[in-house]
Amino acid sequence: MSFSSDARTQHVFGWVSIIWFTSAVNIAGSQRVELQTISHVAARCGENVTLTCEAKPLGQLNMVNFIWLAKSKTMCQYREGQTSPKVLCESTDQPLNHSLTMTLLNVMPVDEGTYLCKLQSNLGAPTKKTVVTVQDCLGSFDSSINESHAECWFSGVYPSGTISWFQGDVNLTDPAGTREEVDHLGLYNVSSTIAVLKENLSQPYNCSLWIASARKHLWSQQLPLVGKQTSSGSMVNLQWICVMVEIMMVKCVT
Repeated sequence: MSFSSDARTQHVFGWVSIIWFTSAVNIAGSQRVELQTISHVAARCGENVTLTCEAKPLGQLNMVNFIWLAKSKTMCQYREGQTSPKVLCESTDQPLNHSLTMTLLNVMPVDEGTYLCKLQSNLGAPTKKTVVTVQDCLGSFDSSINESHAECWFSGVYPSGTISWFQGDVNLTDPAGTREEVDHLGLYNVSSTIAVLKENLSQPYNCSLWIASARKHLWSQQLPLVGKQTSSGSMVNLQWICVMVEIMMVKCVT
């Protein structure tokens, strides 16, 4: 009985040893190549962003596949060039350093997200990611003012923001509010209108674009005084009246 029990124990121990050895080899194999990337990149709208993924092998590397992925779509493939018109791809092949570089062209908010570098090889199948974010985008801005209301708008904004109004040290933001719409690139167009206070026309209005996620004002602009615009318009009208009177007097004399 003891002989049978010892044989069974040795048999079980043998299988456990084989399983442990196989697992150790697999784990060691998966760690024999390492990928190196930048974990996070922040860019402004319109910039080109370059992402490089380097494979550092501990031994002879035979690659099956080496790619950049975004939203489950292959963006760049090793030695195959780009698969999208929005990117440029470049690869290098050295004995102990293989790299795949992807350049995102004219980055916009729709390009934000996680980009995965994946390698399949005889030394393992590691994955690394780079998160791309877009910030501080502002395309254009303008404003207008008359005796009844003032308006301010910003186009090509990202991240989304709100418009703050000031007249001197007085904050007039609450009654104004902000309207926004987003385009196909993920950019926002924001605008705001506020009633002009006729009791206080001596101080100019200021509107600024507040980005809450960044906790800062991205841009500020001062509107001209209403009184100056009105005076300028009145002066033009007065000049036209003088010209007309002079013409009539000349006709009467002749």
